[in-house]
Amino acid sequence: MRLLLALSLALLALPLGAQVTVLDEGTFSHLVNGVRAGREDFSIRAARAAPGATFVAQANVLAGERRRTVVLNADSLGGPVRFQLELREANQVVSNVSGDRQRMVWSGRILTATRESAREVRLTDGSFLAEPGVVHQLWFVLRFGQGRAIELFSPSGLSLESVRLASAGPDSVQVAGRALAATRWTLLRTSDDAVAWEFWADRSGRILRARHPASGLEALRDDPPAETTGR
Repeated sequence: MRLLLALSLALLALPLGAQVTVLDEGTFSHLVNGVRAGREDFSIRAARAAPGATFVAQANVLAGERRRTVVLNADSLGGPVRFQLELREANQVVSNVSGDRQRMVWSGRILTATRESAREVRLTDGSFLAEPGVVHQLWFVLRFGQGRAIELFSPSGLSLESVRLASAGPDSVQVAGRALAATRWTLLRTSDDAVAWEFWADRSGRILRARHPASGLEALRDDPPAETTGR
């Protein structure tokens, strides 16, 4: 119920009278080291009103009896404004992660059955939210991170990782038996040039496939993206 309320409030926070557009929605299958491990159902919406846009991205990430529900509000440049994550195991809430940004300071809170912690983290103009094991949030990095210094921010870890975005050229991805034209991208850690993420996106910037080498996670779109719709 708390996360349903959070999503409702996130949508209500969009500008009054703004046109809400579904930028992307769908499902990823998650594999870990080649073995199916779960799925991610997501949507990304924008509300366009002068002078810019605001975004709401939400998802359910399932892995066995674990279910994470995540809701992100982002500003007109893709930077995180508010975030909430609820983790359930066997239908019991085991932790909540939340936070919000005031100016460029993130106030984060983590609540479990045994502890509660809070911490502030200073963000930069190039900070994008990247919660571990969540793929759809790469959309913001690709859309707004090109040509900028990028920091990937994890609300659950309250940590930052500096990376740079590089295009690896044209490629294709098999989705539901269809070969879709794509561009392959890499996020390289600035500390050692190792690949933090590798992902493939269509010409509209919608993520088709993604790999996270450190965790062995690979995500593949279940169906080709639908056409963008306005509401």
